[in-house]
Amino acid sequence: MRLRRRDRKAGRNGTGGAMSFADQLQRFGLLLPQGRATVVLAGTPDEIGRVYETADAALRQRPGYRLVLAAAAEDLSELRRRYPHELVLPLPYPAGAGLWRRRLEAILVIGPARLNAEFGKAGVLDSNEPMTAGTVATMLPPRDLPARPVSTSTFLIDLLGGSSIASLADLKTRLGNPRTIVCLGNGPSSEDPRLSDHRDAALFRVNWNWRGRGWMTEPAVVFTADPDLPGSGRRPIITFPTAAIGRPILMRHTRAMRPPSAGYIFLDAFDPTLADLSGPMIPTNGALMIAVAAAVGAERIVIAGMDLYQHPHGRYPGDATAFDGYSREHSAEIDLALMRTALGGFKGEKIILSDNLRAALQTPG
Repeated sequence: MRLRRRDRKAGRNGTGGAMSFADQLQRFGLLLPQGRATVVLAGTPDEIGRVYETADAALRQRPGYRLVLAAAAEDLSELRRRYPHELVLPLPYPAGAGLWRRRLEAILVIGPARLNAEFGKAGVLDSNEPMTAGTVATMLPPRDLPARPVSTSTFLIDLLGGSSIASLADLKTRLGNPRTIVCLGNGPSSEDPRLSDHRDAALFRVNWNWRGRGWMTEPAVVFTADPDLPGSGRRPIITFPTAAIGRPILMRHTRAMRPPSAGYIFLDAFDPTLADLSGPMIPTNGALMIAVAAAVGAERIVIAGMDLYQHPHGRYPGDATAFDGYSREHSAEIDLALMRTALGGFKGEKIILSDNLRAALQTPG
């Protein structure tokens, strides 16, 4: 695995105020996510920051809703760095605000009163007025999570170069029965220099935001629920929590001529079952990564970057601006329960370079 380090010169999602072509289309109400009632926080990063925790707490009481952060072009990059686990969209053009709101299924917009011009007659809930999580939650009728039928067919994905991995035995064979597995989350300890002692290990990584750091950039397996395209070079095995999450993403990869040629895994269809993925709250990709690594049964597991969003240097290495904490569909309790079970059954050597994780695992659950 590659260990060369390179300074990141730009933000994770772009620089400055330039908008992508997709951002431009979204301002007109096109290419917007659909199928779920939405609450929008609008304004500058500081204005959104003042009400974010209130809105987040309200939506933890109403898990059927999606949260969108909306801002002007010059603020998109900062918001995406600060809230990497949230959906950030450009504010609509005033002429397209009605379509934007309908397509997004935005039933509540919270923002400064000046944005009434953008949103027309529907208006916004003034974020400068006092509000609590309870008052916001009362504006949102309880909703079940959408239960739309999801196609499980992977025929086209497989036809164009994909390869399903449905069992632990198959995964072990694809990995070549590694002696050591390095599991890297995305916290600051993922760049611990002691990791260079494990150059020959099978590398497991989470999501794609480590690209551009120049440190351990050739994983054998990536655990993700993000739609980012894999690079054009060597492809990792891509692992998703569920088929409902993974299949649409792999279809986009395939249409972009980036099929999962090394293989793909849907953990809700994996043999054996390693985690409960049926509820509205599920383990993070990092916890799932450790559960899979423990099940593979290597001689040694090395864990870093799993800092439980409590590292003094922030959420990510080299970036202290990102908002810390678990997103609404995850929790530390769920993660730690899974990791305790997985590592408790692992018979090999465990090297945990994430101090917060090591301490949490030593505390009785």
